[in-house]
Amino acid sequence: MAKEKTFRRNPDVTETDIDEEIFLVEPESEEVFYMDTVSAGLWRLLAEPSCFDEISTVYMAAFPDADNVQVTKDLRVALNELLGRGLVLSD
Repeated sequence: MAKEKTFRRNPDVTETDIDEEIFLVEPESEEVFYMDTVSAGLWRLLAEPSCFDEISTVYMAAFPDADNVQVTKDLRVALNELLGRGLVLSD
């Protein structure tokens, strides 16, 4: 059985909290990335490496009235953006 990918924060990313909002600085380009609600939640969860199933389980428990298909879609979009910017890494 194949091992599920694990996602984790890129340790080279700089995090800044301003008025309870999270901003990250990309390690390569030094661009500032504003964390929307979904991305900020992902960032907080990834303080400990997690697989997608673990992440989605937490989100679905936090938003029990939300459409599970939409939650999964939103999480995949946010995670792919974080991966694409080098803010999050995967094994």
